[in-house]
Amino acid sequence: MINILLNGSNGNMGKALTSYIKNSTLFNLQYAIDKQNSYLLNEILKKPDIIIDFSTPKSTFICLNYAVENLVPIVIATTGFSLEDENRIKEFSEAIPIFKSSNLSYGINIISNIATLIAQKYDNVDIEILEKHHRNKIDAPSGTALMIADNIIKSTNKNYKYIFDKNHVSGTPKKYNEIGFSSIRGGNLVGEHTVMFFSGDETIEITHKACSRNIYIEGALKAAKFIINKKNGLFNMNDLIKQ
Repeated sequence: MINILLNGSNGNMGKALTSYIKNSTLFNLQYAIDKQNSYLLNEILKKPDIIIDFSTPKSTFICLNYAVENLVPIVIATTGFSLEDENRIKEFSEAIPIFKSSNLSYGINIISNIATLIAQKYDNVDIEILEKHHRNKIDAPSGTALMIADNIIKSTNKNYKYIFDKNHVSGTPKKYNEIGFSSIRGGNLVGEHTVMFFSGDETIEITHKACSRNIYIEGALKAAKFIINKKNGLFNMNDLIKQ
């Protein structure tokens, strides 16, 4: 059995993971931690085999400190990190294996790869990313939307500018070096992302809709199995897909 320390146990994803692995023959929920009882990290006697983190950036770093001190691999599915946070996580990965992804769905990462291929084929194209999530999601745009845009930049080597607030550019024509983001929050939407490419005479849209949180749970558990025997390093879904 692989013993899990779950960070963010009271959130939607934490509850979904807890329910998902109840009857698992491979995974065991050894510890459940949330912001209300993060102090329990200091009381752990038998360290877990792996940490799965569905929390907030602040809580993630509390767990990361524990992970490094005790050499425990960690899967980070939390979003909303700053650039400084990202750099700190990379530093932590020199000591332990870290699997980090803004979206652990296999399908959304395939969509991201397709988006990069489309972007590579056009010199002048308007790119817009629309994402929809449940009303309680805090960060906007979603980490997944930013991941898709980041991958487009890496694959094209173009200096795109991100436009989050279109109010301040009202009346200004859109430029080809911009990627626009739109966010919708409402109800119990699990997650939906659409990447749109507008050229002069045609439009291409690719959409991924998450119908259940199970796709993220399955991705997190696959990631856990992927890194559990790694020595150190920073890994993501592309590494898992290539395998």
